[in-house]
Amino acid sequence: MKESPARFADLAGLRLYRRNIFAVTGLSVDARGPAVRRHRQRLDARLAVEETWRGDADSPVPGGHRKEEVRLAFEEFQDPRRRLVDELLWYWRDADLGCGCSPSTHERHDDAVRAHSRAIEAETGALPPPGGGDAAWHWGAAASRWAALLENTDLRGHLAHRMTALADPRLDDYSPDDFLAGVPGLLLSPFAELADDRAARPRLAEVSAGWAQYPVFAGPLPDVFEDTVEESVDRLKDALRTAGERHEAGQHADALAALEQRVLPAYADFESLTRFVSESRSEEMAHTVTVALNNVALGICEAGLQKPFQRSLIEVMETASRIAPQRDQAQIDQNLTAVRHGRPGAGPNRMKPRECLTCLFVLATIIGGIVGGVTVGPALAVPLVFGGIFVVGMVAQ
Repeated sequence: MKESPARFADLAGLRLYRRNIFAVTGLSVDARGPAVRRHRQRLDARLAVEETWRGDADSPVPGGHRKEEVRLAFEEFQDPRRRLVDELLWYWRDADLGCGCSPSTHERHDDAVRAHSRAIEAETGALPPPGGGDAAWHWGAAASRWAALLENTDLRGHLAHRMTALADPRLDDYSPDDFLAGVPGLLLSPFAELADDRAARPRLAEVSAGWAQYPVFAGPLPDVFEDTVEESVDRLKDALRTAGERHEAGQHADALAALEQRVLPAYADFESLTRFVSESRSEEMAHTVTVALNNVALGICEAGLQKPFQRSLIEVMETASRIAPQRDQAQIDQNLTAVRHGRPGAGPNRMKPRECLTCLFVLATIIGGIVGGVTVGPALAVPLVFGGIFVVGMVAQ
């Protein structure tokens, strides 16, 4: 999309509407030439004696815009590529744009902008959501209205007309699709900032699921959370690396401290993002953490140091059991039981002497049953096998 992505990046996030050049300057979307210059001169004079300017009547910025913000907005206005992006994300109202759109298309566009702007302000503002309804309602309304609008062929025709009307050579290499392609990601961009708040993630996941129902948003939605997820994964990997290095060096107490103070909090942060992560990746991270918890706990047990750390070891292994993927569950639960019972030799692929004896006894019983069945007959073999199994059970107890 050539130059236009730069503007999408500038607007992205919770300040999407607060940075809009029409919101800041108060210009209408059909403003051109002399009208723009006269308006700028009036604002320059006004801001020479006043600290702020209110901006458009629907500007969501409390307290208005400062001189530097207004100056920058007028500079952005001079680039038709940037102006068109801001036009798409601001109110068209009853401006005579000569685009030939159905009046209902303009009304639906403004309704979509209004719902989206109110959803953002409901998330960030100190006041209740404007216009009634909670933030989730406004998010849902914005999703449905923008999805319908982006599928409306009138919107592409509208943009094609605006590109012709602006008659700027800098637009010659562009098509309406070059601009429309970036709109879904821009509308979703506030979610990336909201995801930084762990407490908001469960509710945000529900809101995002509503947007994902629409094909136009389902594709770009995972990319919105990519940076947040990757940062969380990087923190978790660093914590695991620290715990692993201490474990390998035989620094058992330090390794356990790294699990409790770094790995578990980092994994809790990652867990809060799992609804934005593929199932396979979520399972692989759970497996990696499970193995780390298990190995450090068993290392302490095998070193005979479990007594002063017993409570912590049990908590670590209980966490491992809770998060373990199905492939790890049986082994982890076995090791958890061993740690709870304070067995210092507990660990994967290790058995106590009694367990070895039991295995040998089982094998001898099976062999004896087979031999008896061949030489004497089933009448002797069956009691021998079942009697042996009973004795095995007594030994295991």
